[in-house]
Amino acid sequence: MKISDSGDSIQNTGKRANGRGHNTSIDVAKLAGVSQATVSRAFNPASKMNPSTRQRVLDAASALKYAPDAIARSLISNSTNIVAVIMQNTTNPFYATVLSKLSIRLRSMGKQILFFYLDDEGHMKDLIHQILQYRVDGILITSVTLTSDLADTCVDFGVPVVLFNRYMNTPGIQAVCCDNVQAGRDCADYFFMKGYRSFAFIGGHDEASTSHDRRRGFVSRLEERGIHDCPVINTPFTYEGGREGFRRLLEQEGTCPKALFCVSDLVCAGVLDCARSEYGLRVPEDAAVIGFDDIELASYSAYSITSFVQPMDSMIDRVLDLLLSEKQPSESTNLTLFPCTLKTRGTA
Repeated sequence: MKISDSGDSIQNTGKRANGRGHNTSIDVAKLAGVSQATVSRAFNPASKMNPSTRQRVLDAASALKYAPDAIARSLISNSTNIVAVIMQNTTNPFYATVLSKLSIRLRSMGKQILFFYLDDEGHMKDLIHQILQYRVDGILITSVTLTSDLADTCVDFGVPVVLFNRYMNTPGIQAVCCDNVQAGRDCADYFFMKGYRSFAFIGGHDEASTSHDRRRGFVSRLEERGIHDCPVINTPFTYEGGREGFRRLLEQEGTCPKALFCVSDLVCAGVLDCARSEYGLRVPEDAAVIGFDDIELASYSAYSITSFVQPMDSMIDRVLDLLLSEKQPSESTNLTLFPCTLKTRGTA
């Protein structure tokens, strides 16, 4: 192998390296004509360096069949650069987008995701103990919450934990959410502004803080405006849950309320299809419908869902600050709330 006369690239002369796994960063540094520290920085996407220099190092590493030892580096730095993510509702497009955005952001910072799918909340204890064996730098939990004893375990291990779109009143456990209560209140106000006077809430269950708070904000604001009869239909956070929830609503009430607030866009899509195909209702003429999360499906012409938008990028920024900051949060509260905005389309 040799460095070309121009010094711009590394060429393979056909000679074998000393053997895969036997070359070190010192060998790479010599071949690339840089320092050993520069080799280390070249493999960190978050480091700032001349692109041509980084490429020289990567070319030399490729020629020597060298890759840095992440385990050895973690022992030296006392940091694995790994963030564990626990997710249960992976079929929800909202959380799929969260995962992809988070992965891209962490990779740009030279860190990696260790993903865990939670098939059953009863398995959370085993999952947490498995994660802690990896000495991760932090844990992000979406869709579910921790029990107090598991939260205490994470705190005892010194591993920061952040809940996304969920919260719990446990010291040491931070949470990042949109302001679901205020969004529910805003939804009620919007419906009133449009002239509607009969309402219903469809989707979710009170064990989930998201649906509990969206329902609480919606119903309490209606009560402040003199509406004390708002049916609440609990369903799974799914398309089929929306269809079934709408059927139950009509069976229970005998007629369709004029304004429906759905806990999510997936539920809303199920409600819309059921209302139109099974009951021949027109939206919004016979019933106005509002969803939540503004997933891609909400913008499709077949649905055109009026939906609340969560500021996902800002929320992820806050999550990373809490997970990766060397300083403990100075805020007196362990909950960070972000305001939502209403994206109006054809359903309301």
